[in-house]
Amino acid sequence: MKKNLFVINLFLACFILFACESKRSAKSIAQKWCDLNAKVYKAPDGGPEYAAAKEALDKYEKDMEAKYEKDEAFMKEIEKEVNKCEDASEGR
Repeated sequence: MKKNLFVINLFLACFILFACESKRSAKSIAQKWCDLNAKVYKAPDGGPEYAAAKEALDKYEKDMEAKYEKDEAFMKEIEKEVNKCEDASEGR
């Protein structure tokens, strides 16, 4: 009986952790995008650092779009947050 309760509690804990992580805040998503965008703008054009940074940014954008594409309101919120930090990430 104790073993069954432990397994059930472990399952519930994992479920709660995954449920909470499944949708991050728009602000945290935008901040990561801006951090990746800053790496692209700081890397020398045409160099390997630029290519790696650009690839990481493109992959992150595709992943987030695929994950949240059906939630238009959330995507607009992400876009609004990105607009707040985009200029700073590009050094403007």
